[in-house]
Amino acid sequence: MKTMKQLETKIEDYKRFVITLIILSSYFFVGTIISMHVYQNQLEELMMTLTLIGLTAAFYFTLKLSDFQQRISEGE
Repeated sequence: MKTMKQLETKIEDYKRFVITLIILSSYFFVGTIISMHVYQNQLEELMMTLTLIGLTAAFYFTLKLSDFQQRISEGE
């Protein structure tokens, strides 16, 4: 019973973290677009790399989230 509660807590934490990573990645993407068109800055590659890292991490945690949800459904 304790492990089910821990899995439910992890699911909620992972959901919040995935949402945070997606929001952060979207800010990086908007920053990339602004720097490319307004400031003519040379940080586009860095910003796009950070965007891709954030989205990749969000995808990874989404996979982990679905694994935790399967464990809960199997345990019930």
